[in-house]
Amino acid sequence: MRIGPFGIWEILIILALVLMLFGPRKLPELARGIGQAINEFRRGVREISTDLEREMNEETTRQAKPAAAAAQAAAAEPQPAAEAEPAHAAVPPGVTAPVEPEEAAERQVRG
Repeated sequence: MRIGPFGIWEILIILALVLMLFGPRKLPELARGIGQAINEFRRGVREISTDLEREMNEETTRQAKPAAAAAQAAAAEPQPAAEAEPAHAAVPPGVTAPVEPEEAAERQVRG
């Protein structure tokens, strides 16, 4: 059985060396210190990610406000009337132009 790149025997040898170096009294203190260090690391990563998310939200809010103000200003300005092109000008040769319902009714009445 392998755990990552290490097999069972490699892990047992490492644990025996750690036990001989630190002794049975120091191992719980060492494990406690490692656990606290891991918790501090996780807490730091969590704080950084929440700070980044908060900054991104504030940035999008700052960008959205001027865009919304510009859209409101553009909506308040009167728009110039666009010149209408005749319907037949936009239709290529050989293709019939769509007919408005009112125009179709007038054609039927005219016969």
